[in-house]
Amino acid sequence: MKPGDTIWVRTSKADGRPHRWWQAQVEAVDDECVVVYSAIGSPIHHNPDRFPAAIFPLRHAIRSYYWPGRRHNLLEIYGANGQLVELYADITSPVEVRENEIAFIDHELDVSQLAGQAPRIVDQDEFAAAAVAFGYSDELSLIHI
Repeated sequence: MKPGDTIWVRTSKADGRPHRWWQAQVEAVDDECVVVYSAIGSPIHHNPDRFPAAIFPLRHAIRSYYWPGRRHNLLEIYGANGQLVELYADITSPVEVRENEIAFIDHELDVSQLAGQAPRIVDQDEFAAAAVAFGYSDELSLIHI
């Protein structure tokens, strides 16, 4: 993997079912972090069992930071005018960086910070339901907000 490469980013649920997947262009890569970019209009594929329309175009440009082995990622979300709209962090399984893809389990719990506003924790109800449905470990289930 090197800058300029097009790779797949694949997320799944804790039971192994695919959740979302998309292609992104590598902007930077080293042993500690991979930075990728997805342009407005890029197709995001969704598990058709969860969404009737399985492909959606991105409404914003997204620069994503992935740290191998860490349990989170960070997204910078930009509007068509290039201004920062939101910072968004996903709580995940340890991020796996492979030759041509990045993969992780989405644990539903996220932190969002809209430009000019305070950060807020989102999807707490989805996280609580997933903890029960997927039998999250005590360590992961003990994340209380």
